[in-house]
Amino acid sequence: MIVFANRSTKSLTWHARLMGREAKRLLAMPGFSGRVLAVFSNTIYLSGRDGEILWVLREGMPMHRRCLLASLPSSSICRGQNFFVENSCLRIGKGVTIDLSHSAQWEPPAIGPEKAVPLVRVNASYQRMLAAISILNNSGGLGQAISLLSTNADGRPMAILPANFLASRARSAILGLARACFDQDIARITQRGRDLVGLGPGLTPSGDDFLGGLLFAAHCLKRAYPLDFCWEPKAVMPLIDWARTKTNSISHAFLSDLALGQGLEPMHELVNSLLESRDLGCLQPSTNQLLGIGHTSGGDMLAGTLTGMLLVVGKLKAQHRA
Repeated sequence: MIVFANRSTKSLTWHARLMGREAKRLLAMPGFSGRVLAVFSNTIYLSGRDGEILWVLREGMPMHRRCLLASLPSSSICRGQNFFVENSCLRIGKGVTIDLSHSAQWEPPAIGPEKAVPLVRVNASYQRMLAAISILNNSGGLGQAISLLSTNADGRPMAILPANFLASRARSAILGLARACFDQDIARITQRGRDLVGLGPGLTPSGDDFLGGLLFAAHCLKRAYPLDFCWEPKAVMPLIDWARTKTNSISHAFLSDLALGQGLEPMHELVNSLLESRDLGCLQPSTNQLLGIGHTSGGDMLAGTLTGMLLVVGKLKAQHRA
């Protein structure tokens, strides 16, 4: 609903419908303020004075713990404008107010040991998904790496990638990360991950999105199967700290969250569907929504997430050998 709060100054009040946990925490901080960092058609990125990142989404966009959902037009806001929180309202520039008082808190669904099915069933769902998913040959990003997984019968990715400049630069790192996932080698994952940070153009570079998807999958697997996977947050924090100066602030915030198992809404839905061994029909909506994000970001994150799921393949292979 739109309320014309003050016609003489054309001030508009909009209402936030949903708010992620981190956005809620930041906006509740006394004196929280900052500036508009970037403006796109569906998303407005804000940076607090201490570098905290959050964003405002329009209706229909996927939720995240750093975002709030409010259908204000991006044309009302410009990069560099100041914002501040006052009386349960977020005020941006001189003409936009977002009422936060009636917003519900969004929480991503999490799968723990009590809901997760045996790993052999997770692997079966994973293999069915790889067999069914469309290979992103026309993608300019790293989503093309899905072809390495879908043509792999024994957990060992093929050493090929469709030819383009970005893929050729990322080829060695992606193959190394896939092999490290298959081998359950956390140290090698965090070391080879450095080769992807900041790689590619865009607000969130393809390398960041791919690596973030992989770390997200690893964290989700550890939460669901704490006795089967040795992944720990402290193991990946040196990589995240190192990445701070190697990519932009928005991408770094997003990468940090992914490493702690906090992703976009369709990423949670997709991984949860695999961990509960749901049928392909349940996987399709979240996969399609993820692929629709950004120019290549959704495909990059999907490819990284599916690469991270090689941890399951490697774990089952190791159990079989034992």
